[in-house]
Amino acid sequence: MTETPPLSQKFSQLEKAKGTAQNSVQKIQRVAHYLRDRKHFAKHYSPRLVSIGPIHHGEKNLQLGEKYKLMWAARYLERTKQDAQALYQKIASNIKELKELFAEDLIEAFPDDEKLSWMLLVDGCALLQILEKAKIHYPEEMKVKVDQLVLLWQDVFLLENQLPYQVLKLLSGPNNDATLLKIMKDFVKCHHLSPEKPKQQVKKQDTVKVKTKDEDSKSSKGHTLQGKHTEEIPLEEVTQQGEHRVDIPPESPIHLLDQLRRYILEDSHIKHLGGPRNTNTGQTSEEITYRNIKELRAAGIKLKTNNSHSLRDISFSYRWLCLCAELKLPQITVDDTIAPTFLNLIAYEVCPDFKNNYEICSFVAFMDSLIDHPDDVKELRKAGVLHNALGSDEEVAKLFNTISTDLVPDSESYSHVRAQIEKHYRNKCWTWISLGCHRYFSNPWSIIAFHAAVLAILLTFIQTWFAIHPAHAG
Repeated sequence: MTETPPLSQKFSQLEKAKGTAQNSVQKIQRVAHYLRDRKHFAKHYSPRLVSIGPIHHGEKNLQLGEKYKLMWAARYLERTKQDAQALYQKIASNIKELKELFAEDLIEAFPDDEKLSWMLLVDGCALLQILEKAKIHYPEEMKVKVDQLVLLWQDVFLLENQLPYQVLKLLSGPNNDATLLKIMKDFVKCHHLSPEKPKQQVKKQDTVKVKTKDEDSKSSKGHTLQGKHTEEIPLEEVTQQGEHRVDIPPESPIHLLDQLRRYILEDSHIKHLGGPRNTNTGQTSEEITYRNIKELRAAGIKLKTNNSHSLRDISFSYRWLCLCAELKLPQITVDDTIAPTFLNLIAYEVCPDFKNNYEICSFVAFMDSLIDHPDDVKELRKAGVLHNALGSDEEVAKLFNTISTDLVPDSESYSHVRAQIEKHYRNKCWTWISLGCHRYFSNPWSIIAFHAAVLAILLTFIQTWFAIHPAHAG
């Protein structure tokens, strides 16, 4: 039996506990148990083909993935002309620092540093090969079938399938930060939640010329905005002076999932999530209620898509001298990957060592407040806000109602938008005017019908007037 520690020792432990500091760096860790234990949710946190990192390493159902990782690691080493033993020594010589980047319970499963170093070498090289060569339209690059490549894409964005950025940096070569960051950004651009606009739509003025590493080995970290040898890249990839990106720090990402989160929240035109924060609207948060799409439409609020796909870009405004109210929302595609993507991003935001404003949690909670019934999804589809590639509208409504369970969003997120909607909703005059504009001026046919009715009334009045005053007819 385990001996109970004496009372004096317990008091000593209690005294020391007050000095326990929070982790100074974010660590690779498991999904919080209260998220994973929810019914039907656990499957969205576990890999189905490949394990990356220590959490799911060696699981029986992932043995095929172990073979694939060895192949991809070998192909990466051959392609980059790097020596496997030299890279292993890099990992092994830094293993003490690298272990600090993982939660303690994960490292306990690898008491042998040699085993841990080998795992990081193989998984790291394989992940770098995935980032550069895993193209959905060219599965032959990875020597796998396209259905396996789809599973692989989902697996690498799981919270429990992450490797620290420092591991990838060690394996990608010295002074290679800019190249590695570009590889990671290019990879997440292909995610359907990415706000990146298609390349063919990038205008000349939306690009800048930057020097590449291959053209100047002495260039400093990041892109250099001068030099004779240049290439054009989208303006979104360059951080401009004076630009304010809330809660998206400029330093290197923690891991690939962190890079995805940064990227889908990134938009140079949006300074704050859902408008200004701490805005004096004349109402307290207790007075603001949640309105679904059906209620908003009944109040004459029209749904529109914005020009950005950023999840931050949600706004409420008036047009036509405040006669027409509009709620602008980002376009999103709902398919089989949306649940694991949002759930893992949410799980990342609630990690105790990750300080953030719960942007993803807040967006999901906001969408859940708009969607109560399949009819709400239908209206979002008709407005072009939501592309349903999942199935029925009922499934989409159920999805958002489910993944938003137990979320605690930032109370200030979208508060400005909510306050404006509430103010409009409570002002009956605005509501009637907006509803009338929506009903009679929402499309060309209703506008024509309205003017025809006005003209008919006018002609009837004129005819009646001359019938009463025939003397004026001449």
